[in-house]
Amino acid sequence: MRPETGLLVAAALLAGCGPGQLPTPDDEPGDSGVSGMVHLGPTCPVETEESPCPDQPAKDVAVTVHEQLPGEAYGGGPVVARGTTDERGRFRIEVDPGSYVVTAEAGMSCEFMDVQVEEDSWATVDVPCDTGIR
Repeated sequence: MRPETGLLVAAALLAGCGPGQLPTPDDEPGDSGVSGMVHLGPTCPVETEESPCPDQPAKDVAVTVHEQLPGEAYGGGPVVARGTTDERGRFRIEVDPGSYVVTAEAGMSCEFMDVQVEEDSWATVDVPCDTGIR
């Protein structure tokens, strides 16, 4: 295949995705990984019924996938892969099937979220991060 053809194929695959959209797992059969969203909250010092204060997406932040340590539901072992969120706080990181812990670098701290990736599928996980606003 000529290099120009490869670029055209890649452009055609991504053409179905609107601005800021990531390819869905069905766009790339045969691979596996973790996808999800990183969100920050609280974003207001006071939240009321009349003035809700929903979490906000954490854009352009580092996301890390760690091996899950035996017996540690949320303990991160060696780093397996890294990625970055898009402008909507979403990420998609390819990893082999296995047990992982996903976290991010946003706000004051982010939770460690465990996830199980199966063969030829994508696991979804949301990573909440604390802004420290009280």
